[in-house]
Amino acid sequence: MNTPSMDTSGLVAEQVAFTRHGRRVLDTTDLRLDAGEFVALIGPNGAGKSTLLKLLAGELQPAHGRCWLDGHDLRHTASATLARRRAVLPQNLHTDFPLQVADVIALGRTPWRRHVPPAVNHRAIVEAARAVAVETLLTRDYTALSGGERQRVQLARVLAQIWHEDTDTPRYLLLDEPTASLDIGHAQRLLELVRQALPQHVGVLAVLHDLNLASAFADRLYLLDDGRVAATGHPATVLRAERLNAIYAARLDVSAAPRTACPMIFARRTGGQVRPL
Repeated sequence: MNTPSMDTSGLVAEQVAFTRHGRRVLDTTDLRLDAGEFVALIGPNGAGKSTLLKLLAGELQPAHGRCWLDGHDLRHTASATLARRRAVLPQNLHTDFPLQVADVIALGRTPWRRHVPPAVNHRAIVEAARAVAVETLLTRDYTALSGGERQRVQLARVLAQIWHEDTDTPRYLLLDEPTASLDIGHAQRLLELVRQALPQHVGVLAVLHDLNLASAFADRLYLLDDGRVAATGHPATVLRAERLNAIYAARLDVSAAPRTACPMIFARRTGGQVRPL
């Protein structure tokens, strides 16, 4: 067995590479997510963000390198064990069956059903619903909900999946573009709800396209470009106008928000000739 070259506590990608259809999607990439922090993955389309998230979820295997969960190689971690320590909210999740909201959230407890009494699973469902403010919807038909309500129910499902009576147990929540279909108000409220999970030893890794939301909510950023980490650190360190303009091929300005001093990104209209996409 290979010896890791770095501290593998937390959820860690160590020098991972991934190839798809002969194209190198990720190339020698490192990432660390510790319990209790919110980390955002940002970068242009095709930079490798979702692929890196899937490697850390154990859904894909790297061509090179390793992924670790608190010192355990994901390749040798049983899927049921992994499911109780990390949960994934994918980009496109369709639940078209007329299930009650409580039943949708209960799907998250599937990995636990043979390990804890039914009363514990029920408590997990109720507390996850309360955490994202859908406890009044538990008897509603999921398919009759609005888009924002459905997203909150799905968030409750993945929170229920990693809910543990021992709140000191490190757990990890992986979100792939959780705000993609939401307006700014719903997106902001969803990320507020996600941050409320952090004190309970939950680390959150989210793929976000909205740089201002990433700046406002993330403790740290990883900016990917063409399969590599172009910059990482606090939003004020990563979100520099020169860097963003080069990587996104955009015309952006960056200023500090008046109340929080978080970097805020503004699109600059030049009025010149636009290059076709």
